Amino acid sequence: MFQSKYTVPKDIDKLISKLKLKKKSHSSYINFLKQYNVIDFYNMEFCYGIDCEGEELPLEVILGFSKKEDEDLIATNYGYLNRIPKKHIAIATVNYGDLLCLHPNGKIYHWDHEVNDLYFDMKVINGYLEQNTNLKFVADSFDQFLSMITKLEDDDDDYDPSEDEFENPNIPFPDSALNTWVEDPKGIFMGPQRSIPIYLKKLELSEKGREVLAKLKKEGISEKEREILARLKKEGLLEEGIFE
Repeated sequence: MFQSKYTVPKDIDKLISKLKLKKKSHSSYINFLKQYNVIDFYNMEFCYGIDCEGEELPLEVILGFSKKEDEDLIATNYGYLNRIPKKHIAIATVNYGDLLCLHPNGKIYHWDHEVNDLYFDMKVINGYLEQNTNLKFVADSFDQFLSMITKLEDDDDDYDPSEDEFENPNIPFPDSALNTWVEDPKGIFMGPQRSIPIYLKKLELSEKGREVLAKLKKEGISEKEREILARLKKEGLLEEGIFE
């Protein structure tokens, strides 16, 4: 089933050491990293996923070492610093914005961005709501997680992208969904990077969305955020002239 998107780096041991993995409880995962480098489920003929407490989680990418931040273990974990519980390591992206995380004991858990992310407290300046760090259990080990991966059945009745208010670039965001971005417009860079072009188009479709864009342009973007936009443009996912 698995096919690496890239060859395993020659300095793989050095890269693995940066993750501070535990040789005993993480041995199966370490062995996997030495054999495979980025498993991209986007480009497979069929869709694959796992079952988590009765919920179907489509797989997107099993992270490895890549120049693309949304595929890279180190960059992804840096980007989600403080957003996932301490000592957990994000190892895969799933379910349109969620993560699978490896615990120090070797078990795998599901980080749901709608439940477990860090959100601003609108009543406190620069304050955050209490974070839910109780992640859903997925598997006892990385090997068990791999054994859970199955081909998903196509079911057009379950999901229609044209009706998705969050993924359809032609439908504006509900105003209620933009409250966090009004307070912190740079939050647009905290989600999946491939969704940024869609989000930018959607923001232009409503008054409140344009307010977010205006505030973002006024505050300016960091060098790292500029690199993200440049990479999206290079891949043909983002129009030229954005934030220039």
